[in-house]
Amino acid sequence: MSFKQLFSSKRRPQVSCESCSLGRLCIPQGLSEHEVELVSRIVKTHRTLSKGDHLYHSGEWFHRFLALKSGTVKLVTVDGSGNEYIVDFVMPGELLGFDGLSGERYTCSAIALETVSYCELPPHQLERLGREIPKLSQILLQLSGSQFQLGIQRVILSRRQADERLAAFLAHLSERYRTRGFSPTEFRLSMTRQDIGNYLGLAPETVSRLVSQFEAAGLIQVQGKMVRILDLDGLLRFCPQ
Repeated sequence: MSFKQLFSSKRRPQVSCESCSLGRLCIPQGLSEHEVELVSRIVKTHRTLSKGDHLYHSGEWFHRFLALKSGTVKLVTVDGSGNEYIVDFVMPGELLGFDGLSGERYTCSAIALETVSYCELPPHQLERLGREIPKLSQILLQLSGSQFQLGIQRVILSRRQADERLAAFLAHLSERYRTRGFSPTEFRLSMTRQDIGNYLGLAPETVSRLVSQFEAAGLIQVQGKMVRILDLDGLLRFCPQ
């Protein structure tokens, strides 16, 4: 099988409920069959959007959490001058909507980078059910804390050299795919070089130059949006400790 065939659109990652963030809310360990049934009733499943569609807009009332089953989403914020900043990319099996927890509205816009499918969970129903099943509230708090930790790591990364930023970005994607049960060394980058540069604080030309350097060094192989990590240990040596 060729490198291109390996990453055809038919093979893009799609997660089951058991392996995604929302799955830990739907089927958490230690719940009775009745409690599992109560949770499953409030989860709305298998919704689909196309590339460029908004899952929600900045300023929109916070009314749901979303968990991706397939596809990739970018979270975007805009400053007072109209400059766009990408604050995160959300991968299959991950939860989004936490930016709405700080107030009554979402602070970011969530935009599909490709066709996405997702499940959703209304927070007011989750809160009400959490009073009956305390474990649900505990899980949501843990997920929220993980999002905060990622924000801290990104601030630290922004102080690093350009090659360290890109290496850490690829290594982080690798780890996120691994924890969801996908290949940590072969995956598809749905985001453009411009998106990656925006996220890392680098010019798109710098991203392209570094990708070429990593390829020449035998660290990665790139074909279009398909990436294969050839030397993960070598890539990690670029990453800040």
